[in-house]
Amino acid sequence: MSLTHPEKRGKLRELVRARVSRTQLVVALLCALVGFSAVVQIRQDDADALDGLRQADLVRLLDEVGTRIDELSTERDSLQVDLQELRSGVTSLEAARAAAEEQVIVRSVQAAVVPVHGPGIVVQVEDPDAVVRAQALVTLIEELRNAGAEAIELNSVRIGTSSWVAQRDDGLEMDGLAVVPPFRITAIGSPDNLRVALEMPGGVLAAIRATGATTTVETAEDVRIESVRTVEELRYAEVVESGDSG
Repeated sequence: MSLTHPEKRGKLRELVRARVSRTQLVVALLCALVGFSAVVQIRQDDADALDGLRQADLVRLLDEVGTRIDELSTERDSLQVDLQELRSGVTSLEAARAAAEEQVIVRSVQAAVVPVHGPGIVVQVEDPDAVVRAQALVTLIEELRNAGAEAIELNSVRIGTSSWVAQRDDGLEMDGLAVVPPFRITAIGSPDNLRVALEMPGGVLAAIRATGATTTVETAEDVRIESVRTVEELRYAEVVESGDSG
């Protein structure tokens, strides 16, 4: 009995479905796992070769692929750790550079070698009879420092850590320069803290006014100190290198 054309097509579909065996399902799973770890192009000849393998061989091959996937996953994790360490190293380097730059700024201000501006106060001391002594100005400067002043200027002289005031027969001298009244002291810091430190009862401004001089204190959101100091070369001190024992 001959088959019609539709019957032949139905028979062919049944034969194709019969080919889907357990072995081919394992092959399909294997191909999917290989695709997870890498992009692999499988040609038809390779598929035919896998069709000829026994189930035990396919299981062994599947185990090997699983092991390779684990190895690649471990390598990926290791690379991610390395990448994170590299990123952390770059971040640490940038942080160290920023900290160093900040220290340069701080040390430059403390050494009084750069102009500065910021909130602060301006103290004016009128002394037409020249009754204000050097010690009064020293006390005033120290009060400002204790109150947190970050930069101080007396008239046009920038005050640094090594500044000094001396009493001369013809007036006052600061850091080798003559300073004459009226005295204008500019300080950068918290305006409220600086003013309170100077205006406290029995404080330095009260003592200056008691001599006959007059004083005024003005606070400002931004004052400027343009004068700078010249850094002298060290004659005696040397930096101790790390590892030096003596």
